Amino acid sequence: MDALLGFAGHLLKELLFSFVFYWPGWLAVKIITFGRYPRSLNPVDNDWLGVEVLSVIGLVVVVALGVFILRVWP
Repeated sequence: MDALLGFAGHLLKELLFSFVFYWPGWLAVKIITFGRYPRSLNPVDNDWLGVEVLSVIGLVVVVALGVFILRVWP
């Protein structure tokens, strides 16, 4: 049972970080660096660190946007 829950947690983390938070992070870094980084739309297979960094930046952007919207929304 523990292995099944661990697998499900790992799968959820991978799906969230690889698909959901990657794109807001990609867009934020693209805007901040004036289009210089990241160079391609699709990440390289061996560049897992770059994907994780962009995903963490995307997570920060999504949380910041959520906080901003909740503070402004009446």
